[in-house]
Amino acid sequence: MLSRFTPRAGAFRETIPPDIQERLLDNAWCSHCSGMTTITDYSGTIENGDLILDGFCILCGNAVTRLIESEE
Repeated sequence: MLSRFTPRAGAFRETIPPDIQERLLDNAWCSHCSGMTTITDYSGTIENGDLILDGFCILCGNAVTRLIESEE
């Protein structure tokens, strides 16, 4: 799996326990499959203090996005 993070996004991700990181990756909505999926080949950026993961559905390859809100 390929993953790329901006420095701020990488720092944000490091604050999340590894088991929670995995659960978040397995909890992305795919509009093509109309259901929950695992996000793969993702990149991470920060927008308005929140972590945005942009990647692809592991089942169909459709683009998916996962928002992880900050506590700020």
